[in-house]
Formats: sequence, structure tokens, C-alpha cells
Amino acid sequence: MRGGPGCAGSPHSGTSGDGRGEDVDDKIFDMFVESCLEQLSGIESAVLDLEKAAPHEVRGKALAVFRAAHTIKGDAGAMGAAPLAELCHAVESVLSQVREGSRSVDVALCGELLRAFDLMRSLVRRVHEVLDGAPDVAAQAAEGVAQLTTLAACRCVAAPSLPSPAAEAALAASEPAAATPAADSGRSRDEALERIESITIPAGELDILVDRVGELGIVQARLESLARRLGDREFMAVAEETGRLCALLRDQALGLRMLPLQVSFLKYRRLVRDACASLGKEAELVLDGENTELDKTLIERLNTPILHLLRNAVDHGIETPAMRRAAGKPPSGRISLSARQEGNEVVIEVTDDGAGIDAEALWMRAVNLGLADQGRNPSRQEKLSLIFVPGLSTASGVGALSGRGVGMDAAREGIESLRGSIGVDSEPGRGTAFSIRLPVSLAIIDCLEVRSGSQTFFFHLDYVEECLEIPRRQAADATRRVLDLRGRPLPMLCLADFFGLSAEGCDRDIPAHAVVVRAAGERFCILVDEVLGQKQAVLKHLGAALGHVAGILGGTVTEEGFMALVLDVPGLAQAALASPGGDNRRQGA
Repeated sequence: MRGGPGCAGSPHSGTSGDGRGEDVDDKIFDMFVESCLEQLSGIESAVLDLEKAAPHEVRGKALAVFRAAHTIKGDAGAMGAAPLAELCHAVESVLSQVREGSRSVDVALCGELLRAFDLMRSLVRRVHEVLDGAPDVAAQAAEGVAQLTTLAACRCVAAPSLPSPAAEAALAASEPAAATPAADSGRSRDEALERIESITIPAGELDILVDRVGELGIVQARLESLARRLGDREFMAVAEETGRLCALLRDQALGLRMLPLQVSFLKYRRLVRDACASLGKEAELVLDGENTELDKTLIERLNTPILHLLRNAVDHGIETPAMRRAAGKPPSGRISLSARQEGNEVVIEVTDDGAGIDAEALWMRAVNLGLADQGRNPSRQEKLSLIFVPGLSTASGVGALSGRGVGMDAAREGIESLRGSIGVDSEPGRGTAFSIRLPVSLAIIDCLEVRSGSQTFFFHLDYVEECLEIPRRQAADATRRVLDLRGRPLPMLCLADFFGLSAEGCDRDIPAHAVVVRAAGERFCILVDEVLGQKQAVLKHLGAALGHVAGILGGTVTEEGFMALVLDVPGLAQAALASPGGDNRRQGA
């Protein structure tokens, strides 16, 4: 039991005489929560590995889970969080039976362990309430301990494959020896000293750092521009050296935001397991390339689209064991989540070996609903892409976990909001594969700077294919604004008209520039007054007050120190293809 307020030795003591006690306490609690959550971050994966372990691997897998519970128990005891320590001890008791070979590992056991660790995570996050003896928290902890105690009392004897004497000795040597409280305290201090080599920085602080580095790069570009205008060689040399250092600092700062996809991928194994259990199906999630790194913001926002894809894979892709046997497949399905880096992009694939998507049935369904023209003869890939149309599905009903036609559309929108793309390939009876392509980072982007009227705009360079100089009068016909590019008609969007920058629009008889871009699989032209060149932009979001503005991705600061808009090319594409010229483009394609 922990001491009352002000009790010596209690980390939750009152403020010290110098007024710093409260800050010290907060730091202790933060360190405790961070340490425990770090131990729990991979615990679900460890329990699932234990569930699938071969007989000769069970003891080693159980030991890995045991050590996590043991570490948290020691920290909780030092904090005076008795309910949490007791829960950890109950988990240890069950795992000790597994290690001793007196209990076999089955789905029910691993399910109880997963629930216990979920409760443990909840108690860690509510540690202040645990220390204050909140009745509801104490009751939850007591219930968890009681369930584990009952489980430990009902032994299920297994016939394990016992390790050899040499392996037994090696395993024993790897386990921490029993020690006195003083020895435990000394070891904890040593471990803390070793871990000080790496520190945890709040994600918000990293975002601020990257933002400041981006602004520094903008100031450096202004400095270099000034040096060129003044013609001072010494000044120019200093500006160039500053630019080199800014580039190194920018790369280092962006690297700090890069995280392995493993931080997100591991939890999906639990998702697939629970989804299969609720639907009476069997499937295993296979992970590959989880060490591929991606910007933390992308990882956070990628969570929802991947959840949709995995739930649909279980709900609509993987068949029941009976159906799989009838089709000559193994009763347990296979779902794969893989990642790899290709240049400046990360490719993430979600595949399954389930029933697949019938492209013809999907096409006929779209025709019957009036979502497609029966007179067209689309390719197989175009038919499969209909899976992303809102409300379109070949499923007979909407499942509890997902419903194709809603989830797929949400997944596509989420990915496109990250400047990414998603494609699908499927064959009936053999499975489905979704492929996601994303930029590695969102913070600092390569752009094409253009001018329209008196305003400066930026396009993300990934969308730009080429730039052309054309007569302004070529776009004068507002009812048919189409550019004939090497014999192929492309819809044209005048940027000045789109943003209402000029009362005369684009009908002036002076040269103009057409920026040819590609978005959502379509090519079109954006008419501007001048192409200024390639620049790097620090993307700044418009904020909640403005919300989402059609055609605008965010803002940035120019070399002159003025604000400029970074344009949302897919959003502009929708506007271009919705115009009369866009209709003509689709008819001529």
C-alpha cells in the first residue's frame, strides 16, 4: 500500500520545500507510464506468437511475455500501485505454469492473457486513479486478478516437448535471478543509466522542429537571393554554405519523424484474430517489411484506411472453413500486409487468398444502379476500380465489421488526402490485392512555383508531367476549353478563373503557360501566367477555422516572405473534369 499524501518515499508526495516537488512527481509519473507502455507496445504480438508457437518454442515465447509482466510489476511496486502489481503477479502465475510445462497453450488461455494486458494498459494510463484508490479502478483490477487466479487454479496439463539439459541450463542462465529489494533497486538504477542514451521526445515538439527548420530554409533562400542581387561574392559564399547546412539540418530533422511501420503493423494481428473469432473464420495475418520507415503523420493517418482494408479482407474476402474446404483450400486463410520503399514512395500491399472480386458482377451491379453506362466496354481493371464507388457492392448484406461500398470509398479518400493512390487487382476464387502508394514524407515537399495574376501558387511536383507555352486565345471559348496536345484532347482549367483573380479571366491575347498534370488517372492542363521554377515548400495547414477549401492543400511562405497557396491537384482535377471540357475529354477518350 502506498503512503498517504506527504508520506516520505511516496512518489505522489506533496510539493517539496523548494516548490519543485510537483514537477518532479509529474516527471516520475510520465517516466513510469512511458516505460510501462513501452513494455506493452509489442505484448499483443508476443502473446499471438505464443499462441502459434511449436511445442519446443512455447517456453521461450512464454518467457518473453513473462519478462514484460515482471518488469511492469517491479515498476508498479516501486510506484505503490498495488492493484497493478497484483494483476501482473497473477499473469506471472499463469505464465509460470506454461514455462513449467504444466499448462498447455490454447486459444482460451491467450484470450485471457490479451484481456489481462488490455486491462494492464488501462490501469497504467489511469495510474493516478490507481494510486488514489478509485473504487471502479480497484474493482476492475480485482476482477482481473480473480479471473487469472481461477485460471491458474484449473491446470490443463500438457505433454510438452521438454528441452534438453543443455537448453534448460541456457534458459535458466538467461532468466533474472531472485534478488533482494535492494538488489532490484540497484539493477533498476543501472538499467536507467543505460537507457539514458536514447530519449523520448513528444511528437508535437518534432512537428515544431520540422516547421522551424522549414522556415529557416525559406530565410536562407531569401538570403541567397539577396546575395545574388547585391553581387557580393563573399556574401554569396556565406549564403551557399548556409544553404548546405540548412539542407543537412532539414534531412536530419525529417529523419527524426521517420518511424518504422512496425509501430502500427503489430496491432493489426490482434484485429484480424478478433475479427475472425467474431465471424467464425480462420485466418492468419502475415507481416512483411514492417521495418520500412514512413513519416509519423502518414502512419497515424494511414491507420483508418488499413483498418478498412483488413476488415473487408476478413469479412468479405476470407471464406468460412467449410467453404474453403469445398473449394480445395486449407481451412485457414492467409492475409498479408507488406511494405517496401521504391524511390521517394512507400508501397503498402494488403492481399488475401479469399473469394476475390467478380469484376463482371461488379460492373453489372453498377449498371443496374445507374452508376455506369451500359454502352461502354471498360477494361477489367476499370471494372475492378468500381469497388471504390460509394454505395457499390456485390455483397448480399453489410457485415458487422465492414461493408464494401462504404469502407472502400473511405479508404480511398483517406489515402488520397495523404497525396497517395490505391489500386486493386483480384481474381474470383484466388483472392484480392490492394496496393497503396504514398510519399515518404509530408512535411517539406518539392513543388513547381507558378504565378497567376498577382498571386503565387505551388503544385506538388509529383503530379506535374510537363509545361507548355500556348496562345492565350486558345482557351477563349469557355464552352469548350480543351487543349489539343499532340493529337489528344486534354481538359483545361484556368487558375485565374477558378480563384476569381481577374475579371477578364484568361481571354487576354498574351502568351500563357499550361502545366500538364496527372491525378486520379486523368491528365489535364492548368492554365497560368508564368512558371517560376522548382522550389521546396514547407506545407502549413490552413487550420480548423477555414476547414477544407476545394482545390487547396495548404499554405507556405515564399522567398520574398509572402504567403502562397499549395494547390490540391486532385481537387483541381475534379473541377476540370466536371467542366464542359472535361465532358469532351471523357467522350473523346
